[in-house]
Amino acid sequence: MEKPKVISLFSGAGGMDLGFVNAGFEIVWAIDFEKEACETYKNNLGDHIVCEDISTVNTDDLPDCDIIIGGSPCQGFSNANRKTNFLDNPKNFLVREYLRVVKDKRPKVFVLENVPRLISAGEGKFLKEIKEQLYEYHIEVKVMNAVDHGVAQKRRRAILIGSRIGRVFHPANDSKVKTVSEALENIPKDAPNQSEYRSSRETTIQKIRLIEQGRNAHSLPESYNISPNTHQNVYRRLHPNEPSHTLAHAGKSVMIHPTEDRIISIREAARIQSFPDDFTFYGDLNSKYQQLANAVPPKMAEDIANEIIKYIK
Repeated sequence: MEKPKVISLFSGAGGMDLGFVNAGFEIVWAIDFEKEACETYKNNLGDHIVCEDISTVNTDDLPDCDIIIGGSPCQGFSNANRKTNFLDNPKNFLVREYLRVVKDKRPKVFVLENVPRLISAGEGKFLKEIKEQLYEYHIEVKVMNAVDHGVAQKRRRAILIGSRIGRVFHPANDSKVKTVSEALENIPKDAPNQSEYRSSRETTIQKIRLIEQGRNAHSLPESYNISPNTHQNVYRRLHPNEPSHTLAHAGKSVMIHPTEDRIISIREAARIQSFPDDFTFYGDLNSKYQQLANAVPPKMAEDIANEIIKYIK
């Protein structure tokens, strides 16, 4: 059987795409706006990615496909009393672009990945608007956690699976939980990106030394005057026997290695996100951390893709 064809929108470094490739799909076209993410994607997954603003794309120029996947940034959330539509909010224009491509290309199935609040915003009003726009599709909605799919990380994301070929359900959870120590086990010293991590000032290193496994900035002595509003994941040292907390920009949040007094490396962040060691990240250090923070864990994407391919076949 010919491999099902996929168009990927807001592809980033290619985490979701890698999962679909591993499950037997072929990515025929991809797009992202970030230059460094496109470089990472191109060097690992192929030159079918274009680095452009999606709003300039004419869908008539895109290849035919069976699936459309993507995680459009979505910022225009407001309270439930909002009178105007959420899709009318200018901050949500990228979601509208995703919907435009789906409506024009009419794939058999689409997968939209986003923050969990997409489901609850406006007491479900935003989700209802999306369903109205894509009325041709039966849409299954679930907040999935990466830790339930072989990823050593607690990462909750809203996953919408829309289908014109019958109901396509989300994959079942994996009963085994992967820990940080399992994820970081036996990383070769010469593995791509392993030597790359944000160095810290001596004052920062002094703080890091005081933080025990699983603890964060709030465990520092009172003399450090940590604000009560400081996020729980700031200056947090990973616990080796537990999954990681949600991977944000590890350099900015000071995500601490479980046993060494430093910020985790790019490769270690990639392991926590379930990227294989031969997947190399490109760009400057700040961009690499951000690419990983934005990525869909490939292993979770692969589980979704394996479920979809049953219906395609």
